[in-house]
Amino acid sequence: MKKFSVIAVAMTATLALGACSSDEEPEEPTTAEQTTEDTTSDTGTETGDTGAETGDTGAETGDTGAETGDTGTETGDAGAETGDAASFSEPACQEFFTEGGPMADRAEAGRLAIDNGEIVDTVTMSEVTLLKSRLDATAKDAPEDISALILEVNAPFAAAQDAVNEASEDVIDPETGAITLPEIDTQASADAQAELETACAG
Repeated sequence: MKKFSVIAVAMTATLALGACSSDEEPEEPTTAEQTTEDTTSDTGTETGDTGAETGDTGAETGDTGAETGDTGTETGDAGAETGDAASFSEPACQEFFTEGGPMADRAEAGRLAIDNGEIVDTVTMSEVTLLKSRLDATAKDAPEDISALILEVNAPFAAAQDAVNEASEDVIDPETGAITLPEIDTQASADAQAELETACAG
């Protein structure tokens, strides 16, 4: 009996020590569990980055939309200007202001050339001659009030043409053929063009 008691005590002590050891050392996660946690963490980080990139893309899309809106506004303004130009009902007004190489633009350029002394030879004078002829033809078929304004616009170009036709030595150098126009008033022509635009639009 004494022998069995000693053995029983020894087994009880061994079991107690095993239980203490189990409580003190926590179980380490298996390789599969650790891999799952790491993957979940990395995926969460990548998802966050993707969300941030998506937000940036959305902001860029918003900016593009704003730019498109601005472009639409500019297009609308251009359309309004075109509508105003196309609203001239009188054919003479359309011819002067809107048709190919509008005479309105050419008249303004012609006045500037005269003011700056740029009509110096037969080449530059030919532009003035052609413009004068077109203005005369347009005025001929226009209503009286429109015709009078077109002729007033044409006045400095007619004066330049008359000066060259006289062929005086003061205007055309007999040796070189260089042209020197006399002083020609262009302000009345500019004023008449402004009045013509108002009359045509009305």
